[in-house]
Amino acid sequence: MQNRFVEASNGVCYAYRCFGDSAQTPLLLLSHFRANLDMWDPLLISEIAAERPVVLVDNAGIGLSGGRTPHTVEEMARDIHAFLRARQLSEVDLLGFSIGGYVAQELALQHPNLVRRVILVGTAPRGTGGDLALGGRARTSATKEVIGPKDLLSLFFPANPAGRERGVDFIRRIGQHRPDPDRSVSRSSWQAQIAAATAWGFPDPGALAKLAHMTQPTLVAHGELDVMVDAEKGRLLATHIPNSILRIFQDAGHALLFQNPEDFAAVVRNFLGAASLDDASATP
Repeated sequence: MQNRFVEASNGVCYAYRCFGDSAQTPLLLLSHFRANLDMWDPLLISEIAAERPVVLVDNAGIGLSGGRTPHTVEEMARDIHAFLRARQLSEVDLLGFSIGGYVAQELALQHPNLVRRVILVGTAPRGTGGDLALGGRARTSATKEVIGPKDLLSLFFPANPAGRERGVDFIRRIGQHRPDPDRSVSRSSWQAQIAAATAWGFPDPGALAKLAHMTQPTLVAHGELDVMVDAEKGRLLATHIPNSILRIFQDAGHALLFQNPEDFAAVVRNFLGAASLDDASATP
């Protein structure tokens, strides 16, 4: 899929890609740490885009987008809002993965009339302490100058034969030739992301209460074997977001959406198309 570009009112030229041609509300995907457009699983995208439009975007300073990567999640959300205004999108659904989930929460809280539904994958609420990814072996792997296939396997997928097999399949899919590839994420950009994630996790006893104002129907999805963000963070989100449902994937790691992309796409389609949360809770 060819890269597209749009100039926003904040002076940033955003790189993005669009998939699907349905007239339904588009689903905007917000990326994980150190991810550009090429890090989204093409199988997951094609499965979702069969029924609704999907939009991928490099946020400011990431990949082929201009500007600089902010050091706070609030600024990241403002940058995404500027992109949506530039694209003249008046309503979107959001899927935020990992740090993208922080941005999705902030955007949904700040612009409730813009965001229809939210999917939060492998992510955490504000003010609940640093995630596992900010320390130990996870941080060592995630902050290498070059993240290799073995690092992706250890960070994203369970350390068992089935997890490794699914991880290798994912790495092969994202390694497929793209006629219009994105640019890698610079060191200054991913260091800014670390600063933003650290600030997001800084203990704040009142932060969870603010989630009561996030009233959009929300799906919280988490892998029980996640080594980047503890599954308890997903449970906290679902407890404090009033109009939410929780799906814990028992045999999945951080990248549960890439581990079983066809199954997860079915969950996404069911949630976005359901008339009520009771309907969305049904296994597709």
